[in-house]
Amino acid sequence: MRNAVARLAAARGWSDAQLAARAGVDRAHLNQVKNARALPTVATALAIAHALGVPVAIAFPPGASAWRRPSRATAPRSPLGTTSCRRS
Repeated sequence: MRNAVARLAAARGWSDAQLAARAGVDRAHLNQVKNARALPTVATALAIAHALGVPVAIAFPPGASAWRRPSRATAPRSPLGTTSCRRS
């Protein structure tokens, strides 16, 4: 199921590039937000909602977060090549 931002943009016939330009946000980050790979900052959420012409609670409904924790295989690695924060 697509999130509200994706549905609202599609209803307007907007591409990611068009919505990103209207909101003044990076297209790659917008794509990550739409695909639940990143959470937007408050400022970014407000900018996206404003560009869509809807309240932020419509674009990002409370309790509807579809954010997924990155799998271990895709989680960012530390410079030492591990994902753990353990001390030696």
